Amino acid sequence: MSLIGSPAYPLDEAEVRELAELSYDRDPGEDGMMRHSAAFGATGDLTSRLAGLRIPTLVLHGEADPMVRPSAAKATADAIPGARLVLYPGMCHHLPRELWPAIIEEIHTLAAATRTTS
Repeated sequence: MSLIGSPAYPLDEAEVRELAELSYDRDPGEDGMMRHSAAFGATGDLTSRLAGLRIPTLVLHGEADPMVRPSAAKATADAIPGARLVLYPGMCHHLPRELWPAIIEEIHTLAAATRTTS
């Protein structure tokens, strides 16, 4: 849990346990995780392809994420024309319930702006 939880947003252990059980029931082997890791590692640098995107983009990331550094989120947002980067202080590699209202507002703002410019 130390890779996804953070002191700023403690994990609800019961909720995490339930999600872990559901995930295990869906795929009790390590194959899924291994495929995910292999695919992630095999994609290589996508920066040039991101530059070709012409869609409204919101990059949400935790400033305290030890699994995917915030610099990666910044690089992603910088590579996509017009992308907006939002870094959440204290957030690690999960979306804590406490931030859901702010995250929903960011998505709503993006969707509303998209409607008015399409």
